[in-house]
This record gives sequence, structure tokens and C-alpha cells, in this order.
Amino acid sequence: MKKVLFSAALFFTACAVSAQESVVKEAKSAKSDPVKAAQIIEPALTDPSTANDPETWKLAGDFQKSIYDDENMKLYLPGGQADTAKLYNSLAKMFEYYTKCDEVEQAKVKSGELKKPKLRKKLAKALVTVRPQLTNAGSDAYNAGNYANALKFFGLYVDAPQNPLFADEDAVKNDTLTPLIANYAALAANSLKDNAAVIKYATIGKEHKEEGYRSLMCLAEAYGKGETPDSAKWLTTIQEGVEKFPSQEYFIGNLMDYYIQKGKIDEGLAQMDAVLAKNSTPYFMYVKGVLQYEKKDYEGAIATFNQIIAEGKDFVAEAYSKIGDCSFFPAQEIVEENSKLSMDDPKYAANEAKIKELYEKALPFYEKAKEAKPDNRQLWGQYLLNIYWKLDKEKYNALEKELGY
Repeated sequence: MKKVLFSAALFFTACAVSAQESVVKEAKSAKSDPVKAAQIIEPALTDPSTANDPETWKLAGDFQKSIYDDENMKLYLPGGQADTAKLYNSLAKMFEYYTKCDEVEQAKVKSGELKKPKLRKKLAKALVTVRPQLTNAGSDAYNAGNYANALKFFGLYVDAPQNPLFADEDAVKNDTLTPLIANYAALAANSLKDNAAVIKYATIGKEHKEEGYRSLMCLAEAYGKGETPDSAKWLTTIQEGVEKFPSQEYFIGNLMDYYIQKGKIDEGLAQMDAVLAKNSTPYFMYVKGVLQYEKKDYEGAIATFNQIIAEGKDFVAEAYSKIGDCSFFPAQEIVEENSKLSMDDPKYAANEAKIKELYEKALPFYEKAKEAKPDNRQLWGQYLLNIYWKLDKEKYNALEKELGY
């Protein structure tokens, strides 16, 4: 009985193999219609009896290449209208199937079933020819907000130099565009909050001399946020950004925030002075002024902010507001002190006079900030309300109405 069952099993296995082989033959006979042929061969890609044959994968890739070539030709014909979704889909599948073909063939060489690979060179040449189109596919997907597809296409481009299939293709291995495209892959991954992909591609992209800052920004976001933030790697990334891309405000701003939070203001000021010596911008001066303010070096901060105002470029409204802060917040400390004193306490009246003096000193700067940026209420709104409440109830009522309170 066991022998009969075993024989039956062999029979059904043979039938299954024969069925999949017939699928491959049917697909070959339909190659004049590559779309149909591609559909026919799909079952053979998952059945072990045919999926372990490199020729199956090559054939599947060839069908995708024919689909790609047909659509690509339309791009160059007068009045031609290519189906770009179809074009790009076949492009991705070409890479998938030809890569799988190479993997299967190499496995057979390693096992001794084949003496040497026969297909790698031909497959590589075919993919090298169409590889530049991956950047167009990625760009179209990214611009359409399809970040998953953008990551797929950009990723295929960037992964190619590490793909054994291209081991003998110097044009791919030495491609100077790879770090640039890696930046775009990192941006797509960042939009998907795929931190693993961000780290993979940004590590390559950050080496691009002009655009590498994008990857470093994405890396900083990946290390600074997510389920497992890594503060040490975040800081290293920010510092690398400051060193490599000193004109990018993102890195300086984040590093100075770090110094303030950690109470390392003197260290931050020393670094800002070094940065300003090489590249003096209104933003960098503003950051220095904020550090001086945090150190309670109000005189130094005001001098820095006045320099920004004198230049009359960017951050003028912010500089006015921050000069106001140099008087307003010391006044708030006295307000807090007075809240704990009896009104009969002699110190209370003296404090009230000092509060008024500081408010009067801050007032014109907040008003100038409002004049410079009337839509940015964070720079002046609550501060002016507090001051007007103390100094001018009529203006307080008018501003309260203006702010919609």
C-alpha cells in the first residue's frame, strides 16, 4: 500500500512539474503580446519546479523589457502617449526578475550544477541601459506624493552598485550620481517615517558635497524621533552637519538648542563666534544673540540684535522682539516676586515702579516688531497685552479686540 501511495505521489509531482513547464512554453508562444505572456508566466515564478530555473526568471524579465521598450518608444514618437505607470512598473519588474535570475544562476554555479554563469553579463548590460530611467520614475512618484513608489525606484538605483549582478559594471560601481539619488531616497523614506530606510540611504547620501545636507537632516530626524531615539547619534549627526554644511541653518539652530537645554551656553557661544567668523548671516547673528540672552548677558544680546536691525535684512522683527524680551522677562521676575508680597510692604511699591520702568523700556521694541511683522503675533501679541494692561488700558482694549480675544 505504501508503495502505491509513493508511486502516486511521484505521479502527481511529475504532473505538477509538467504543468509548470507547459506554462513556460505557453508564455514563450505568447511573447508577441508581452503583457499577456507576462501574465501567463506568473505561476511559474512561485512554483519550485520552475522558479529554480534561471531561464524562467530571464524569460519573465524579457517580457517586462518588451513592455518597457514598447512604452518607452512612445515617448519618442510624434504624438506618442506613453503609459508611464505601465512603463515604470515594467522597469521595476525588470530589475526584480533579472536580479532573481542572477541569484538563481549563481546558486547553481556554487552548488556545482553549472560550471559558470551564462546570463549575468547580458542581464547587467540590459539593466545598465535602463537604469537612468529609475530616477525619472522616482521623481514622478515623489512629486505625486507616492513616497512608497519613489523610495522603491530611487532605492533600486542606489542599491545597484552593491548588487552582485553589476560586479563587472564600472559605470554602475563608480556612478557619481548615486549619492545624489540616495538623498532623494532618504527624503522619500523620511516622508514614510521609515527610519531603517532613512538610515540606509542617508548614510550614502550625506557624502554628496552639495545635497548631502538633506540626508543629514533626515538622519537627525530619524535618530531624534521615532520609537527608539538615539541622542548620541543625533548629536553626532547635527555636529557633522555643522561641519560639512555650515551655511545650513537647521544644524546650527538644533545644536544651539541643545547647548541651551544642556546649560552649555559658553560652548555654544564659542562655536557661534567661529561660525560667524566664516559666514556672518542675520540668522547666525540672531542665534548668537539668543545665546547671550539665555546667559542673561542682556547688554551683549542687545548689541547683537541691534547689529541685525542696522543691516536691515532678515530677522529684523525677531531682533526687535528679542530686545523687548531683555526688559520684559526681567520685569516678569519682579512681578512674580511681588505676587508673594503684601501691598503694604515698602518693597512692593519699589518693585511696581521697576516693573513699569522695564515695561516702558520694552514697549517700543515690541511695537516695532508688530510693525515689521504684523502677522507674526508670537513676536509681540501677549507681550504688548501685558504691557498695555499695566500702562495704557485704552490701548489694551484696542489690542484685545484686534487679536479677537
